[in-house]
Amino acid sequence: RGHSRPSRTHMSSSPILVDRVPELLTRTEPLSPSLLASLAVGPDPTIVELPAGTELHSLVASHVMKHASAARSFGMRVGSGNSRCCDGSDSEDDDDAQSRVATKVLGLGTFEFTFESAKIFAVHHTLGEVVGTNCSASLMRTLVLVSDADISALVRFCDHLIAAADACTGNVFNIFRWHVQHQYWHKAETAQARPVESVVLPAELKSKLVDDIADFAAPATKQWYVQHGIPYKRSYLLHGSPGAGKTSIIQALAGRFKRNVCYFSSLSHPEMTDDGLKSAVQRVPAKSILVFEDIDAVFTGGRGKKDGDKSAVTFSGLLNALDGVGGSSGQLFVLTTNHRERLDPALIRNGRVDMHVHFSDATSEQMRMLFAQFYPKAEPALAAAFEEALTAELGERTVSMAQLQAYFIQMRKRPAEAAAAEVKKVMEEVVTRMIREDEGAASDGKTQPGEEAAAEEEAAVAGEEKKEPQKAAAAAQPSKEVHVHVHVGS
Repeated sequence: RGHSRPSRTHMSSSPILVDRVPELLTRTEPLSPSLLASLAVGPDPTIVELPAGTELHSLVASHVMKHASAARSFGMRVGSGNSRCCDGSDSEDDDDAQSRVATKVLGLGTFEFTFESAKIFAVHHTLGEVVGTNCSASLMRTLVLVSDADISALVRFCDHLIAAADACTGNVFNIFRWHVQHQYWHKAETAQARPVESVVLPAELKSKLVDDIADFAAPATKQWYVQHGIPYKRSYLLHGSPGAGKTSIIQALAGRFKRNVCYFSSLSHPEMTDDGLKSAVQRVPAKSILVFEDIDAVFTGGRGKKDGDKSAVTFSGLLNALDGVGGSSGQLFVLTTNHRERLDPALIRNGRVDMHVHFSDATSEQMRMLFAQFYPKAEPALAAAFEEALTAELGERTVSMAQLQAYFIQMRKRPAEAAAAEVKKVMEEVVTRMIREDEGAASDGKTQPGEEAAAEEEAAVAGEEKKEPQKAAAAAQPSKEVHVHVHVGS
């Protein structure tokens, strides 16, 4: 009598692993037919999918949360906010203080809003099964826009959000930072702009920068660049003493010319590459100042990478970015460094860096200006007396603007006359800084490998006669070595 052959899984009571080719999970529609049918749209709507982690996903989600009718689904995360009381009280303890607060983000669900009279549905949902990520278990999230309007209307809607995010309105400017993993400029914060006149720098230096940027931004200048086939961009190297006002003038210029500030602080990120740097320059928000702070710290010895730098950014990739390769029309590049002498000449040659601006320690003009800023009601003669007394006390030495500001903060409860008279406290700080710098130079003054070998050979010849007495003396003394044993449990 014939019997059918039993399957492998019935041949034993114990579990048996069956090798199978995993089925490829695919989808051809961004929404399920049942969910799409529940929306008040026609039979052939326009659908746009925005994956989580993209800039447009963030912009649209923020817009939907503010403008969608009857939005009741939110998420929560920790952010910063003003700690002023809800009743609007203006106490001295919490005035303009920043604290960590709970901020809402768009939750899952279907939301409805309008743009240019067109009704748009936003479906924020999850797809697939839970998967493991570097941080935790996660679900794939997408935001889907559905509308009876054509695709051009949704493109205009997204362009509107991008323009609003890039715009600098009033007396504020936006600060962006490059997100390496998701490849977009993340708006980190909106900052209050300060007047250029409030930055305590020599008037000639400020005028030089303001006039140059104003000339560059003129329509006739752009036309001239285009006619001559020159990339329409401008680069500045701000170099000199630390704490001299480089960052302050950058932010003041952003406020003056209504530009965003994009800080590129991820050149040493393990996932940063030349292509990523190129993408950052291509995607920089319109009318921006792209800042590379402490550019000398990126490459040591000219073009060599720093120890421990795991990024794939090369020196040529950085040069291409500064040259505007890939598009950077109308952008301003600013490189800052405290040590211009450490930079490779190719990085700061003419055509790559258009203007070098030196920031020195406090000049006589800056001493008077800073005194007047902290004591606006004091007579100009008192500011001049402060400058003369401090200059006489310093002699050939100099004082940084950061040190002067620290002095005025220390004297904030004292009258202007006391601040003008007690300049010896500034001198004490200058001497302390010089001692620290000397100690730092001594600790950093290590010989190179070749020099170290030569020094050892010379010591071996010149000090041969001293070795035995030193060994004998060392043997006679009790040992001062300390042995530390570390036990690591399994």
